[in-house]
Amino acid sequence: MTTGLISGSVRRIAVAMMCATPLAVQAHFVWLVPTQSDGQAQLCVYFGEDAHDRSAEYLSRVSGVEVQRVVGTQVAMPVDLTKTSDKISAVCEPGGLYIASHDLGVLDRGDAKFRLLYYAKTGPDAGSAEWASCVTSDDLVLDVVPKLQGSQIAVTVTFHGKPIAGVEVSVARPGADDVKTTTNDQGQITFEVADAGLYSVRAKFVEAVAGELNGKAYPETRHYSTVSLNVSKSGRPVTAVNFQDLPQPVTSFGAAVLNDAVYLYGGHTGDAHSYSNKEQGNRLMKLSLKSGEWESLAEGPGLQGLALVAHGTRLYRVGGFSAMNKEGEDHNLWSQSDVACFDPADGKWQELPALPERRSSHDAAVVGDSIYVVGGWAMKGEGDSVWHTTAWKMDLTSQPLHWQPIASPPFQRRALATAAHNGKLYVIGGMQEEGGPTTKTAVYDPASDKWSEGPALIVQEDTKPEGESSGGGSGRRRSMSGGMMTGFGASAFATGGHLYVTTVQGTLQRLSEDGSQWDVIAKTPTGRFFHRLLPLDNQHLIVVGGSNMSVGKYEDVEIISTQPQS
Repeated sequence: MTTGLISGSVRRIAVAMMCATPLAVQAHFVWLVPTQSDGQAQLCVYFGEDAHDRSAEYLSRVSGVEVQRVVGTQVAMPVDLTKTSDKISAVCEPGGLYIASHDLGVLDRGDAKFRLLYYAKTGPDAGSAEWASCVTSDDLVLDVVPKLQGSQIAVTVTFHGKPIAGVEVSVARPGADDVKTTTNDQGQITFEVADAGLYSVRAKFVEAVAGELNGKAYPETRHYSTVSLNVSKSGRPVTAVNFQDLPQPVTSFGAAVLNDAVYLYGGHTGDAHSYSNKEQGNRLMKLSLKSGEWESLAEGPGLQGLALVAHGTRLYRVGGFSAMNKEGEDHNLWSQSDVACFDPADGKWQELPALPERRSSHDAAVVGDSIYVVGGWAMKGEGDSVWHTTAWKMDLTSQPLHWQPIASPPFQRRALATAAHNGKLYVIGGMQEEGGPTTKTAVYDPASDKWSEGPALIVQEDTKPEGESSGGGSGRRRSMSGGMMTGFGASAFATGGHLYVTTVQGTLQRLSEDGSQWDVIAKTPTGRFFHRLLPLDNQHLIVVGGSNMSVGKYEDVEIISTQPQS
């Protein structure tokens, strides 16, 4: 990579905007903003007050900007720009960060003379590891690196690659007041996440070093660096909202949280052990975490036993099985290998590389920038089902996208739960090919590509969720609260730095700080299996769907506090 602005990328940048008015220079900055156009990801260059100021009025003044793409520690590569009267844009490829630099030369405002340099950066969602792994300080003299930490974002500002104190930082936040502060001795500032959406971060540093450019002397250089940062999850508590019941009670579906909404796809809508194409969901549903209302979005294939995860600004649907038979006919169930992503911005599904094998009754989670798929089996009509011994990952920053094998899991399970926590993948409970249901936890470390054994879930034999019978007596159904069923159809997710799991026993369990044991911290309002547990904020979780053998399917949406009950 290049070693500095003057000797590196800016040397290739045309000097423009020499005639910029003082007003424009004061209020406007270079921004790189990711957008969507006709279903295609694009990058746009703007000259405005923040990342939302997309007026074409001053585009001519940034016509000389050059944009580059940085992936990891690789050399920054130039990006081809398309320039029209109302837009400067480029096609976005997945992975990496996009950067730009612009030299406005020496400006003389009468009472002040200085050289003015602009830098800009954008990339994936705030939670992506690429903000730290992609090295941009070699190309951006004044660099800004954001990091999402729970409900806060920490920003580190460097000058020539070293953290610098006293830099002015301004942040425009959706749904909240702007933040204006200065960096500490470590070159850092932090601010609270407000609503989900696009954040505009701007840093200013005045370098009091005299110089000369094109025969014009200047006593100082003013550096401005901007970052447009998408934050897909609100930092605000949303528990005051009254959520509508599910329009259609469902089990064995996929669900994820993205941009202040819960998304749900597919699932089983029929009676227990009855499967047909009429009893499978084929729509993407959205629950607004602001209004509490459900709406129906795009259609797709009828699926259940699938996984749905979120990364950046998109949803990813993985596998599942389809019933090829009509209601009342003999079951003809086929696991699928299809994978697709959905962008709420354009409301369309896009097919992605399929799994290397058919898979359903599995689960998936995003660790860093990769989707991990573990567990499940392959059903092939009326034949025997094949339990999977493999696991896969797809790095969403790679190009082209493809599936890669990871170390073979030391188990064969389906109806299990997976979750990302502290950079690792946790696989919890499930049904074993031999031995029945299990409460075991397995832990996969992407850094070493190795599996290890985690603690087993806590079993409380006397726990009877709402509507449960004891299981004894003539005509009574088997109790699902028995200890052997604790890990079957459970659901897990991490929030506020802790990993949680909800079980059919009606318990909320939390992994200890050292990862050595699970602790039951609360009793949930209902005991469910084949539901989904998702994060609302650092102290609250949401439970959607699922059923209980005694009660049936649940249509109500529950909010669970992560604060331990006495």
